[in-house]
Amino acid sequence: MRIRDGRIVEVAARRLAVAHASVIDGRGHFLTPGLIDGHVHLGSDGGLRDDQAESHPELLQAFHRQEPRSYLYFGFTHLVDLKQSEDFVAAWQQQPVAPGLSYCKGLPFPNGYGEAFLPEPSRNRSPYLLDDPAQHEKMPADYRAAEHSVAAIVAKVRATDARCVKTFYEEGFAGLWNWPVPSNELIGEVKQQAKAAGLVHMHHANSLHGYRQAVESGVDIIAHGLWHWDEFNGRDDLPEPIRELLDRVIRQGIAVQPTSQVLGGELRLLEPGFLDDPRLADALPATLIHWYRQDDAQWFLRKLMENLERTELVTAFLGHPPSGERTETSRTGLRRLNQVVQYLHEHGGRLVFGSDTPSSPTYTNPPGLNGRLELQWLADNGFTPLEILRMATLETARTFGLDDDIGSVEVGKRANLLLLDADPSTSVAAFDSISVVILDGVPIQRAVLSARHPAAR
Repeated sequence: MRIRDGRIVEVAARRLAVAHASVIDGRGHFLTPGLIDGHVHLGSDGGLRDDQAESHPELLQAFHRQEPRSYLYFGFTHLVDLKQSEDFVAAWQQQPVAPGLSYCKGLPFPNGYGEAFLPEPSRNRSPYLLDDPAQHEKMPADYRAAEHSVAAIVAKVRATDARCVKTFYEEGFAGLWNWPVPSNELIGEVKQQAKAAGLVHMHHANSLHGYRQAVESGVDIIAHGLWHWDEFNGRDDLPEPIRELLDRVIRQGIAVQPTSQVLGGELRLLEPGFLDDPRLADALPATLIHWYRQDDAQWFLRKLMENLERTELVTAFLGHPPSGERTETSRTGLRRLNQVVQYLHEHGGRLVFGSDTPSSPTYTNPPGLNGRLELQWLADNGFTPLEILRMATLETARTFGLDDDIGSVEVGKRANLLLLDADPSTSVAAFDSISVVILDGVPIQRAVLSARHPAAR
């Protein structure tokens, strides 16, 4: 293979003339496209509350400094952030080394998911806020409905470099909150306007109600698996109405990101031992891992435990009274997700890769490593190594309209590549044997990207 100016310019079965080129000897190794994580949230709080970040700015700075390196260390050479600003993207691209980045614009619903967490002066101020006539009296005094029509919002998105929009169906995480949600008609209009503008339409949904809206609206990608079964929460097997809904997902060609690590991250928070995983030292600075062992760092675990004490909500989610075992809800959600993804897999559904890093303000979805854990979950749930490789490269690239540039080893494409010591067609464990990450044609020894390396400090 010959690479010039960051692009693959020649691939041949014969040995190429070297002339004055730099040479990487790949004999005995395996070459793959760089992995693509289609669901990340960059620049997060690293598991710190706002007040903790203010008290320990050095910890947050260390996290942000290592974040791009960790994605590369675990083989992710391109990311899709589902809700990001142009200022952040510009800063990301100025870093010494960082994966390629595509991004979406989030289209929140008034006083709904996301907006409800904001302080009053900041709430319902997004230029991409969808209009809800039923809530006009709750809007800021300077709110102008015409500026928040779907057509107006999509036009604003088109004026940026975003390649996707993200809408949300979230009633409040199994009853913890009671948030307003958009109508099927509104989300359907977003889909039509986005399609006309050449934008991919992603939809946050992890419940049966949310999946129904996704199908009725015809979105492009559902950004989560289905683990809230709503009126079927009491069922252990996959109910026929859910099978029928998944059949519609398949027929309509809607892509699904399982995002099992939403639940995996909860389990790692609830179970001891995660902070002793040796891979964590490659993903996160040692100072941060040390802080995570302190009692102050367990604030989100305590919040999770408080939620689990709300017996009526836990009973509604489980479909039966809780046993008292604190991982029961997360394991139940994961069991449901396994069944849904297995059904989609066996019946020809479109599954694309996304880790949802981080899915909550926890330290148990570390950058890069969280994606590696998602790869392993796919392997543990019946996907072949080649299916996983394709899902995390070409299929995700195609779904986001990136396949002209990345996702496969072809002439003309960006030289984002991985050199591995083991064969990724036989096991996903091969991605633990990455020796060189090639980013835009520049080879980087993997060890240099680790948080352990002096260059990371």
